[in-house]
Amino acid sequence: MHLTSIKGGLFVRKTVSVETYVEKIKPVIRRTKFSQLKVDDLAKCMDISKVTLYKHFASKDDIIEQVVHYYIDYAEKADIVVQDDSVSFLDRFQTTFLQSLMCAAYISDLFLQDLKDFYPRHLDNLSLALQNRNKSLQTFFEKGMEQHIFNRLNAVLCMVQDDAVLRRFIEPSFSIQYDITLKQAIMDFYRMKKYQLLQPEYLNRIDDADMERKIVQILQTIS
Repeated sequence: MHLTSIKGGLFVRKTVSVETYVEKIKPVIRRTKFSQLKVDDLAKCMDISKVTLYKHFASKDDIIEQVVHYYIDYAEKADIVVQDDSVSFLDRFQTTFLQSLMCAAYISDLFLQDLKDFYPRHLDNLSLALQNRNKSLQTFFEKGMEQHIFNRLNAVLCMVQDDAVLRRFIEPSFSIQYDITLKQAIMDFYRMKKYQLLQPEYLNRIDDADMERKIVQILQTIS
C-alpha cells in the first residue's frame, strides 16, 4: 500500500491491487522467461520489497497464476466487446485491431512457450480463453460480410493474419531488417487491413483520428 492522499489532516492509505503489480511485470515477462526470474527479480520489477510482495502473493507460482488470470480476464472482456451489436462494425473493427495488438505484444510466443514447459495447466486455461475470443472474432467478421460492410473474405484468415503479422512486427529483428519503425509498420498494416476488409462506401465513414494515439500508447507500454 502507498500513502496517496490526505483526508481530515491524515494520510489515507490506498490499497494497491494485485492487478497493479501484474501491470508492472507485464513488459518484463513478454521478453524474459518467467520461469527464469527469481522472486527478488519480480519484486524489483514491481518496485516493491520482497516482504511486500509476499503480502500480495503467496508464492512465485501464485504470481504466474495471477498473470494468467489477468490475461484471461482481458480476453473475456475483449470477447464481450466483439459480441456487442450495439457498437458499430466500424468501431468494433478498430477495437479488435487494438486488442489483437495487445495480445500479440504481451501474450508473446516466449511467454506461451514458458507456460507450455513449466505451467501447462495455466496454458490450457489461457488457450481456451483465446480460442473463445477467436471464435467470436470469426463470427464478427462473418456477420460484417453478411451485412455487406466487410468484403467477402475468409474470416479465419482475417483473424489469423492479425495475430501472425503483429507478432512478426513486434520481433526486434523486424524493424532492423526492413528499416521501418514499429509504429509505422503497425499503422500501415492497419490501413492495409482497412482497405482489405471494408466495402468502399464505408472507407470514408470510419474515423481514424484517434487510432495513431492509441497504437502509440500501447507501444509505449512495451518499449
